[in-house]
Amino acid sequence: MKITAIKQQVKNPERVSIFVDGKYEFSLSLDELIKHKLKNGSELDEADVKKFKKISADGKLRARALEWLLNRPHSEREFHDYLYKKKIEPEQIGSLVTEFTGRGYLDNAKFAAWFVELQGRRGKSDRAIRTELFKKGIGRELADEALEDGTGEEQMRLRAMIEKKRKLSRYKNDPQKLMRYLIGQGFGWQAVKEELASAQPDENT
Repeated sequence: MKITAIKQQVKNPERVSIFVDGKYEFSLSLDELIKHKLKNGSELDEADVKKFKKISADGKLRARALEWLLNRPHSEREFHDYLYKKKIEPEQIGSLVTEFTGRGYLDNAKFAAWFVELQGRRGKSDRAIRTELFKKGIGRELADEALEDGTGEEQMRLRAMIEKKRKLSRYKNDPQKLMRYLIGQGFGWQAVKEELASAQPDENT
C-alpha cells in the first residue's frame, strides 16, 4: 500500500487527510505528519495503517478535550468526568490529565480561585461555595485558601442579598421568612440575625 495524496483540511488547516491507494484512510496533525516523516509515495502495510488510525483518533480526542478545557477553568474531577462520559479508556484519561496538568491547562488551585470569585459575584455564601468546590473535587485545603482570599466579603454579599430580597413582596414584611431563606443559602444564623437587625428599614421614612 502507498500514500497517494496528502491534503490539507479546509475546516482545520492544522490537520491533513491521508489517502492510501487513492482512498481516504486517516488524518493527522501537521506535527504528527512531520514526526512520522510521511509523504506522497510512502509505503505502508496494514499494521501501519492501523497504527496511524489510532494516532488519528487520539489526536482528534485530544484536540476536542483541549478545546473544551480552555473554554473556562475546570477542576481535574470535571475534566475526568467529561472524558469518562465520552467513554474514554482510563489509561488515556490519566495520560491527558497528566499532560494538561503539566502544561498548566488544568489547575485545581486556579479553578478554585476562579470559582470562588464567580460564585461570590452571584451572592453565594462561603458555605455554599465550599460545598460546590467539594463536589468538583477540590480538597478542603485548596477550598479554604481560595475562600480566605475573599475574607470579609461574605458579609457584603449577605447585605446585598438582604437588600435584594426585601424588594420582593414575599419577604418584605416577613423577616422570619427572609431569615429562613438566607440560612438555607448557607449564611450563618448569627450573621443573618445581626445583619437583618442592622439593616432594618426605618418605619418613619
